[in-house]
Amino acid sequence: MKKNTFDDIFASFNIGKIEIALNVKSVQEVVNYPSNIIKMPLAPDFLVGVFNLRGLIIPVINLKALLSLEERNIDPLQKVAIVDCEGAKIGLLFDRTNEILRVKNEQIDHFNYVDEKSHGVIAGALRLEHGERIIQVLNPSALFNIENIPQILGQQQKKLMEQSHAYQEGKKKCISFSVKGMKLGFEIAGINEIIKVNSIEASAITDELCLGIINLRGQIVPVIDTALLLGTARSSLESIQEKRIVVLKLEKEMFGLLVDGVENIIPFQTEAIMAIPLLNKKRAEMFTGCILDQDQKEIFLLNHAHVLSNQEVNAITLGHSKFYQSEVKTQVERGRRNRNSYISFKLDHMFAVSIHDVREIINNTDEIIAAPGATSVIKGILNLRGRLVTIINTRSLYQLPDDNNNDSKILIFDQGEERFGFIVDSIDSIVTVDEEKKRKVPSLLVQNVKEKFSNDIKEIVTVNQNEKESVMIILNMEPVIARIKGLAA
Repeated sequence: MKKNTFDDIFASFNIGKIEIALNVKSVQEVVNYPSNIIKMPLAPDFLVGVFNLRGLIIPVINLKALLSLEERNIDPLQKVAIVDCEGAKIGLLFDRTNEILRVKNEQIDHFNYVDEKSHGVIAGALRLEHGERIIQVLNPSALFNIENIPQILGQQQKKLMEQSHAYQEGKKKCISFSVKGMKLGFEIAGINEIIKVNSIEASAITDELCLGIINLRGQIVPVIDTALLLGTARSSLESIQEKRIVVLKLEKEMFGLLVDGVENIIPFQTEAIMAIPLLNKKRAEMFTGCILDQDQKEIFLLNHAHVLSNQEVNAITLGHSKFYQSEVKTQVERGRRNRNSYISFKLDHMFAVSIHDVREIINNTDEIIAAPGATSVIKGILNLRGRLVTIINTRSLYQLPDDNNNDSKILIFDQGEERFGFIVDSIDSIVTVDEEKKRKVPSLLVQNVKEKFSNDIKEIVTVNQNEKESVMIILNMEPVIARIKGLAA
């Protein structure tokens, strides 16, 4: 007797009361529901979020929501099938796996969709057990063509190619910040400055995304509601003093993005950027990808040049500069200024260091190992991605009382082949200073401070932030580290 020939093998899964089948050629693996799944801005309701699977960012689709089923709750005990379509990968959320089915060609009914706009996620059905058991068949390739589902094939393939090449450590830096619980960041070269303000003034030009304006050293800068830009609830201007404005510059025009707070400075390599779903066609170019911070938490990297479309830039930034042109300094005048950027931080007083001196900023951690016999100035050693960093108790260095601050940060500096970390109370902002206009504080007023901080101080100046003067102590890190080496000798 001639054996039956089986044309295809399918894996069956359950979503609610429905049984779904996938050709096993499309199923790369089945994994547990990720412990760290990240909600995405601008996401449709059927996109649960994304997670990191061995260096690739995988979007997870809730098929119950996609297929408009009544029961859409997500259970951590559910499974995720990683589906591969010509090298691109997405995750499909199922309640449980069933069995592997060997199916004859005549047992497969293929559906034809009259409406060409239909995504055709259900490709057909399997008729088993003499027609008593009907299993719907998913079309994996159709999942990549649904409106607002990422076209990540090219991105993921590019990522896989990049992983095969060696790359140098610390090629670029990212400044991360938070918006409504989301962690985002810009490459440091794309940020003009980061400031704090006491208020945002109403604008004569109305736009849904524009919260108002600020006067930045004579230039009127519109402030964009970043939360609204990312598809979440509109930002509140209450407690504005605790928030920050990331100022970006596109050609001659500047605009600000309101964020909840500045987090860290993170070194990364271009080759280490993981592809993420492009969730919204209008905002597709806004996302560069995803990188990891010191705690292996995902940071969504934004492209400063594509945060707003050209049309939006013209409507918001160019419109404001024209309307308030009498208050705007000319670009020629601004270009002549000698301006430097500093990272300001709190340590009882307001301190600052040149942004070029800082390698990265990380969260304070309990993983610092005490160094036996070391001076009290040295808190210990930290293994940071394979490099040992000497961690300095900065309060002890400057004879300040201990302050148990859960939000403290560590500024990482390179000094030759050695690496040092300085614990500070908090990061304040990135301040851009016009060197010609900063004013040194009279020596008589700061003599006690200078004596206390020895030769560590480069200068003490006043800076203007949102028309408010503040005193900033600028440190010269080379003599600071030299002094620490002397204390440890």
